[in-house]
Amino acid sequence: MNASRLRATMNATGIGYAGINGVWWLPAVAPYALPLSSKTQLDDIAQAIFALFDTVNGLYETPEGNVSGLTHLLQHKVPARFLQYASRAPVLSVRPDFQLLHTQTASVSKTDAVSAYVVHRFVATELEICPSAQGYAHAMQVGYGLQPDLLHALLALLAGRELIFVSTQQWSEFIWEQLAFCKALTEAGGRARVWFDVPIQTLATQLQRGERWVPPIFGVSYKPDNWDDNMLRRIRTHGLDSFLIQDLPDDRSDVVVFRFGYLDCFAPGLLERLRGWEARGATFLNPTSFLWDSKVVMATLQLPLVRDQLNKPPRSPKTSEVLDTCIPETHLLTSDTVRYLSDTRAEWMLKFAGFDSGQQAWGGRSLQVGARHTDTSWRDILQYYLDLPFPVVAQRSAPSAILNIDYLDEQDQVQRLLNGRTRLRSFMLRSAGVLGSHLTVVGGVGGVSEGTGAVQMPIHFAK
Repeated sequence: MNASRLRATMNATGIGYAGINGVWWLPAVAPYALPLSSKTQLDDIAQAIFALFDTVNGLYETPEGNVSGLTHLLQHKVPARFLQYASRAPVLSVRPDFQLLHTQTASVSKTDAVSAYVVHRFVATELEICPSAQGYAHAMQVGYGLQPDLLHALLALLAGRELIFVSTQQWSEFIWEQLAFCKALTEAGGRARVWFDVPIQTLATQLQRGERWVPPIFGVSYKPDNWDDNMLRRIRTHGLDSFLIQDLPDDRSDVVVFRFGYLDCFAPGLLERLRGWEARGATFLNPTSFLWDSKVVMATLQLPLVRDQLNKPPRSPKTSEVLDTCIPETHLLTSDTVRYLSDTRAEWMLKFAGFDSGQQAWGGRSLQVGARHTDTSWRDILQYYLDLPFPVVAQRSAPSAILNIDYLDEQDQVQRLLNGRTRLRSFMLRSAGVLGSHLTVVGGVGGVSEGTGAVQMPIHFAK
């Protein structure tokens, strides 16, 4: 692998994060190889997750859903203003965050230890409905010479229509990879643009005044030497001007929409506009529905009615079994569950489920790990989280696979990260299965996220 060529190829796509121009992570020396059986396993998981979404969507606010407790579960502590947004349109795209769990080690031959590889199980700790990473997942596939499957699948889904990223200013740090992905789609024959809920000029002015992107921010603890927050200059330099929308049209029925922001990120007027687009025929990859913005959807798997419906034809009779292997046991935090969680502290994690209005429900920001608490501090955090005005979930802990990974430092010298914890992220399209898979490996004891200290690489599924 030519290190300088790898970095230059990825940078040429226009990717970046906040004030970092180009690659902001530590690039792995090579893609991470998984057997084709892992791809089959992930495709089966994708079908099962979409089946879960369809089942929940079909039962919500029905007599059966009300009696079973599903409707109450999903509405628990959700702000009343969001309950009206419960689109019945199917979810077309999701990006789970998987922990890798070692299950066994196999080898090509008994005499060749070098050919050994690890067989993994995948456990989805998040079902991210409004994910980032399209741009840099594509950049990594291009940089390492892999097939850009996410790009090709979206081109096929668009079928000549335009893709519009409707994005929140609260996540403006990710503008570069969205614009880079729009550029790649357009160069491949598609059409795609990005719109933010404040004018780009306003964002640029705020950056110049030091009102945005001020580290420490998600994934970046301090400004590196190459920090550049001149947004407009960077947009022009990478030729990304034409992929920005200044004024969002009132009526677009002929587009595909990706909502980059949870419901509580957007003003009510915009949510009404998006609902109007959907009513007039626009296709949403992630429909305007509070159901999918919440981690509580994973807790519905504990309801007998949901499990029964999941396994009925035309679905596989093993759908719930697949979900049991890939979604850790998840419960809504209530007064009824606190005692059980208190008595089994080391087995659980707590997370904000959504609607906290403070951007703490993603990126591991609200994560509390029972094994890192004392009995007393765990009881205290359980009570504190229970009293919050928005939903919280408890999720059974799963030990992350620990890997040693070779990577390139800032001088493109090979280094090795030892004992790193893992996350595999895969985009899942209902029409095409698993795409753009990439692995993040982080050392230390904190959360695993795609920050400046993370080693990242695309996944190569191989025989």
